[in-house]
Amino acid sequence: MPQSSAASGPADSPLGRYLLHPGQETAAFFHHVLHAVAVLGHVAVPIAGGVGALLVAWKVLQGFGRLRAPTSGHLVEVELPPVVDPKGSAVFWRNVHSVLAGRRRLVSPPPHVAFEIEGSPAGVRLRFWVAACVSAKAVARAIGSAWPGARCHVHDATSPVMCGRFVLSGELRLAGPSWRSLSTEHTSDPLRTVIGALEAERDGEHAVVQLLARPATSRQTRAVTRAVRSLHTGKPTALVPRLLAAWRTTSPPPLRPDPFRAASVRHGVDKVTDLPAFEVCVRYGVASGSDARGSRRRLSARASELTAAFGVYAADTHFVARRRPGCRRALERRTLRRGQVVGLSELAALAHLPSDEMVPGLAYAGAAAVAPPPGLASGAWDETSEDDDDWL
Repeated sequence: MPQSSAASGPADSPLGRYLLHPGQETAAFFHHVLHAVAVLGHVAVPIAGGVGALLVAWKVLQGFGRLRAPTSGHLVEVELPPVVDPKGSAVFWRNVHSVLAGRRRLVSPPPHVAFEIEGSPAGVRLRFWVAACVSAKAVARAIGSAWPGARCHVHDATSPVMCGRFVLSGELRLAGPSWRSLSTEHTSDPLRTVIGALEAERDGEHAVVQLLARPATSRQTRAVTRAVRSLHTGKPTALVPRLLAAWRTTSPPPLRPDPFRAASVRHGVDKVTDLPAFEVCVRYGVASGSDARGSRRRLSARASELTAAFGVYAADTHFVARRRPGCRRALERRTLRRGQVVGLSELAALAHLPSDEMVPGLAYAGAAAVAPPPGLASGAWDETSEDDDDWL
């Protein structure tokens, strides 16, 4: 019979070698790992560096695109029809959403539309500002279809006049989180108090209210949805509380019935389902060219009156005035960097044509020109006229 091979010893297996010489085996293992990392580093490091450089350049370009103000555009001056349908505002903003949603660009932010009401000694002007990359005629047709009888005049954009000895400007921000809703049901037109606060009582004074809107991104809508779901289930959405909750050994106690939380969840669900959603920013500005004593105090009081006029929208949340540096420049250039999410009904209540029968200072459209009957153009009327002459 053949001689059997010698029995294998402890040094023949990796575990045995490690138990016999732990330091030597550990050093050899790390030596192989570092060698593999050095070999892969010649290829992986340049690739990772290139990808990182591209991401940094992309973010820088996006930042410059957001800081760059729209230098051109069009203004759509609106003359009110004799009868304004209050439900037409939702139809208008739904059409504008479809117009703006198809204008996504890579570097610069998506375009937006500005709704402006300006009060001066000459009266109250209502207009829409449209970016140059958006068709102003499409917005004008949306106005005409939402409010039949309205007349639109399209011309090149000009900045809101915020010149004078004293100028005060600021933003109106939501006091609570974005999932809290504003009031959308009003017995009277909510713009009545805003237009009343915009009317100029002295020469050289003018004020403007500006609402900028664009379609909300999917990330913003998902954030609002997660907040409402967290309020309903009681589970946190932030990273650190979620990690702490995951390491808990005991299950959390069940939520107790709370009618206030149930009402908040109901309002949040109504806002999440109020689609399409928009990202909006509301700004205001008042200016006075008077040098009289107490003009600045009077201008501050008028700014407070203008911001208080938006108290009619208070419901689950309300607007709070914030005076920030650079707000006057942003108002004149109509820039929208970061806004807050609102639903379609909320935006329709904020920006619409006044539904009152007669608003002092606003321009109303006259009678529209009607095309002649087809028979008149074809000459049938002339033949009828000749027969009438023969009869006479």
